[in-house]
Amino acid sequence: MNITEMLRNMRKKAWGSFASKIFLAQAFSILILSLLFTGYFIHRERKAMTEILLNKGELLAKQLADTGRIGVFAESSELLDEPIRSVMEQKDVVDASVFTLQGKMLSNGSASRATMPDKTFPGKTSPSLLPSPSPRNPLSIRKAGAIEFWAPIQSTLLFSPAEALIYTDNPKPNGSRIIGYAAVTLDTNRLDRTFHNLLMKSISLCLAFLAVALWFAYRIAHGITRPLNSLKERVTALGKGTEIEKMPIETNDEIGKLSGAFNAMAESLRLRQEEKEQLEAQLRQAQKMEAIGQLAGGVAHDFNNILCAIIGFGTLLEMSMGKDDPSRRHLEQILSAADRATSLTQGLLTFSRKQILNPQPADLNTIVHRVERMLARLISEDIELRLFLSGQELNVLVDTSQIDQVLLNLATNARDAMPGGGVLVIKTEKADPPADFLAETAALPTTRYALLTVTDTGSGMEKETREKIFEPFFTTKDVGKGTGLGLAMVYGIVKQHNGHIDVSSEPGHGTSFLIYLPMALEENLPPEPSNHPSQPVAGTETILVVEDNPEVRNLSRTVLETFGYKIIEAVDGEDAVEQFGKNLHDIDLVVMDVVMPKMNGQQAYREISKIRPDVKVLFMSGHTADIIQEKGILTDGGSFIHKPVTPMELLRKIRQLLDT
Repeated sequence: MNITEMLRNMRKKAWGSFASKIFLAQAFSILILSLLFTGYFIHRERKAMTEILLNKGELLAKQLADTGRIGVFAESSELLDEPIRSVMEQKDVVDASVFTLQGKMLSNGSASRATMPDKTFPGKTSPSLLPSPSPRNPLSIRKAGAIEFWAPIQSTLLFSPAEALIYTDNPKPNGSRIIGYAAVTLDTNRLDRTFHNLLMKSISLCLAFLAVALWFAYRIAHGITRPLNSLKERVTALGKGTEIEKMPIETNDEIGKLSGAFNAMAESLRLRQEEKEQLEAQLRQAQKMEAIGQLAGGVAHDFNNILCAIIGFGTLLEMSMGKDDPSRRHLEQILSAADRATSLTQGLLTFSRKQILNPQPADLNTIVHRVERMLARLISEDIELRLFLSGQELNVLVDTSQIDQVLLNLATNARDAMPGGGVLVIKTEKADPPADFLAETAALPTTRYALLTVTDTGSGMEKETREKIFEPFFTTKDVGKGTGLGLAMVYGIVKQHNGHIDVSSEPGHGTSFLIYLPMALEENLPPEPSNHPSQPVAGTETILVVEDNPEVRNLSRTVLETFGYKIIEAVDGEDAVEQFGKNLHDIDLVVMDVVMPKMNGQQAYREISKIRPDVKVLFMSGHTADIIQEKGILTDGGSFIHKPVTPMELLRKIRQLLDT
C-alpha cells in the first residue's frame, strides 16, 4: 500500500465517522448562515452610507442654489464667495461652483483648477442640451472618486426662512424660473475607505464567529458521539465475552435512553450467561452420569454372568456341605465377596439410573426400623443413633432394598464425618417439597410427600463441596478410604423413585440430608401379611433353558435338575425355537436369556408364541434396564429376573410361574 492509498484510507476513516458527519453538517450550516448574515450586513451598511452621502450632496446643492440666487442675478462673484465658502467647509466637499443659465462659471470654490474634477457643464453649452434637474431632486453625476450634484437656481425663493432650516417639501412656487445652476462635488474615496474598513472588520468578526461556532460544533459533536463511542467499545467487549461495566446515563434524551437499553440488554445477557453456565454444569453432570452408566452397562452383562456362576455354584456347594465342614468358612468368604461385587455392580447401575427397581408400597417407618440394628453396627460406639419417627404410617412406593442402601450410605458418610463421635438423627414426617422441585417436575402440587431426614453433628461442608457431593467419584476422603460412589448412588436412587434430595450444611455445624419421597395412593397400600406356609421350590416339570453363556447354562441345568426338573438346553435363539418345536407338548416353561447371538430372546419368544401362544417364559439378563427395555421385554408383560440371581431366587420364581 503506497502513501496515497494510506492517506485516502485515513481520510475516509476520519470523515466517515459519525462525529465528523455531525461536525461537517453543523460547520456547513454555520458557514452558510455566517456568509449570508455578513453579506447582508455589508450590503445594508454600504447602502446606508451611500444614501447618507447622496442626501448630503443634494442638500448642499440645494443650499448653494438658494443662497447663491442674488449673486447669479447680479453676476457678481463677490456675492457668491460666502455661500461657496460655507459649502466648501463641509466634510467630503471637494468643489462648489455656480453657473449662469448659459453655462458661464460665476464662482468656484476649488483652489486649483488642475487638481479638481472637470466642472464644466457636461455636454454641449447650448441651453437646450442642459439636463433638467428638479429643484427638489438635484441631478447627481457619478465620476471616478467623486459625485457631482447639480441643482437649478430659481428666480424666487424655493423655501421660506422657517422651511429653509428644516428643508421640508412645499408646493412648487408659482412664477419661478431657472436663472443658473449650483454644482457641488463630493469626494467618494473616504466612503470607499470606510466601506473597505467595514468590510475588513465584518470579515474578521465573521471569521472569529466561525472559529467560536466551530469550536462549539466540535464540542457538541464530541458530546453526542462520546457516549456512542463508549457504547461501541462496550458492545465490542460484550461480543468478545469480556465483563463490562454499566453505561452511565447522563441525560434523559435518546442517548440516555439508548444507554439504559444497553444496560438492560447487558444485564439480560449476563443472566442468560449465568443460566447457560448452570445448564452447562448440569449437562456435564449428566454426561458424567451417562459415561458411568455406559461403562457399567458395558461390563454388567459379562460381569453378572460371572457372578451368577460364582454365586450359584457356591450356593450349591454350601447346600451340600455339613455345618461342621472346615471348608465352609472359606466358602462363606467367597460368597460374601461375590455379594459385595454384586452390590458394587448394582451401585454403578443405580446412580446411572439403569438399575431395575421393584417398587412396592411400604411404610417408611418400618423400613427405618428394619435397618436400625444394621446402622447401629455400622457406626462406631461413640456415635449415638436417635430415631424420631412419625406417629402415622408413611406409605411410599419404593424398592425397599434401595432405600436400605440410601440409609446405609448416608450413615457411612455421617460416621466418617464424626471421627471423634457425635449424634446421628433419623427423622420421618410428612412435608411439602421445595417449590423449585415441583416446578422442575411434572408432580402436582397436591401430591403428598414423606420426608426422610438424616442429620449428623460432624464437621460439615462448605458451599463448594456441597455443590459437588453428588458427582460420581467425588470424595473428600483420603485415597483408599472412599470410592466417591456412595452419595452418587443415593442421588440416583432418589431420582429413580421420582423424589428429591437436598443438603443443608455449614462448616462446623454438621450436615442434614432431606429426602422427599412421593407417598403411595390408598389403593396401592401393601396387603395384610398372610400366614400361608412357604412355597415349595422343587418340581418335576420340563423346562427349556436358553442361555448363550456356558457357565450360566450349566449352573441353571445343575440347579434345576438337583430340585427334580427335567431340562432341555439351547445355546441361542434359533436353537431355542428349534428345540421348542421338537418338544412342543413336553415343555412347561422357557427360561431364556434376553441378549443372545443370531436371535435375541424377544425374537425367539415371538417365534415360540406362534407355535404355542400359551407358553410361559421367564426372561433373564445381566444387561442394564435401558437395553432390556429396548428389547421390549418389560413392556410386553413377560416375567423377568435380573442376573446375578441365587439358586433359591431362581427356583422360587420358576415355581411361582408354573403354579399360576
